[in-house]
Amino acid sequence: MFASLFMVVALAVHHSALTISPWTGRDLPSSIASAATKSRLTVTGEPGATMLLRAEHVASGWLPAFCTPSLCSPMRVSVTLPKSGVAVYQFELIREAPDASRSSGATIVSSDGSRVVVRAASR
Repeated sequence: MFASLFMVVALAVHHSALTISPWTGRDLPSSIASAATKSRLTVTGEPGATMLLRAEHVASGWLPAFCTPSLCSPMRVSVTLPKSGVAVYQFELIREAPDASRSSGATIVSSDGSRVVVRAASR
């Protein structure tokens, strides 16, 4: 009985998919000009699903930002997927402190357990 219940619960869990690729085209209006790297973060999942994305493993003195055309959110952002099931962010790594390490990467983690690694950028 418990095995059947566990299987039903496991099947009901919907995970998102996170992918990272180079940013192409024009920067978003909210983008930070001094960012060391700008990547396209694509979030795919069930339409209407809401999740929290956060950046981990960022070097001290660096700031990760999740940017839309109107706003950049530092460290984390709440996402509700549109009807298409796809949301796109310009993800940036910004070296803020002059004494910060010369490079930093990040791991972007979703509240549903999905994750993607952003390669190190240097500035």
